[in-house]
Amino acid sequence: MIAVFEDADRDQWQLPDQVVRALSLNDKRAVVADIGAGSGYFTRRLAAEVPEGRVYAVDVDGEFEDYLLEHREEWGTPNIEPHLAIYDDPMLPGAALDVVFTANTYAYIRNRVDYFGKVHAALKPQGRLVIIEFRPDGTPPGDIAPAPQHRVSRDAALEELSRAGFTLAHEETFLPHQWFLILQPSP
Repeated sequence: MIAVFEDADRDQWQLPDQVVRALSLNDKRAVVADIGAGSGYFTRRLAAEVPEGRVYAVDVDGEFEDYLLEHREEWGTPNIEPHLAIYDDPMLPGAALDVVFTANTYAYIRNRVDYFGKVHAALKPQGRLVIIEFRPDGTPPGDIAPAPQHRVSRDAALEELSRAGFTLAHEETFLPHQWFLILQPSP
């Protein structure tokens, strides 16, 4: 599984450096969570942007926790904190996060309205939720994406996230196979 996430060709279509730049993480002490962190593909890039902050690498699989602990020093990102969660709760501290980021995970989350309600509670009042997910019509290479019939459309996600207490703040359109939403807690 780690090999799939760390495939060298992934940078060609996932554009991770451009994604992280689009987040404008200007506060070097920010607290970020990467839900579905896996091998830390985005986690380590996020951690490099907030060297005085903390990045919770949230996942339900302990194999990834071990991998992150083993590699965070060599990546120069000791501010990565593996965070084991459960399927229906990210287990994040309340009102503590500046950004919650998730890529390629949204379609796998059950009871998304309830789950993202818990994410809402974990964000600071001015916090942001960032979601990147495969479009139903996207054609990414390799085995990383769920089958098209299991993917969630941008519009369906926005409807669910609205019910979880979020509004769309901004949308990026440069990813070839995915939608990329930046949301904020609704007033």
